[in-house]
Amino acid sequence: MTSDAERSARIAAWTERARPIWETTGDTAALQRFLKDNDCHGVEAVRVTMAVLNCDLTEAQRAFLGAPCRDAERRFHNEALKLLERTREAP
Repeated sequence: MTSDAERSARIAAWTERARPIWETTGDTAALQRFLKDNDCHGVEAVRVTMAVLNCDLTEAQRAFLGAPCRDAERRFHNEALKLLERTREAP
């Protein structure tokens, strides 16, 4: 398990490397492809997206889950939400 400081350092490094991709393309799908190709996933990818786009969590999650390269993550997310809804509806 990594420390918070190590995670923060990784996020800062990815942010600096990803910023030129965003500035050049203005394309959230290209940004997510770059992050995925550079082994940046999950919460860390969302945090990098927030920093690069200078946006809130909701917008960053939309960019993350909306990117074609994040299809597996989107399917997992949707299935987890369905399971939570079923659990809530169960007697």
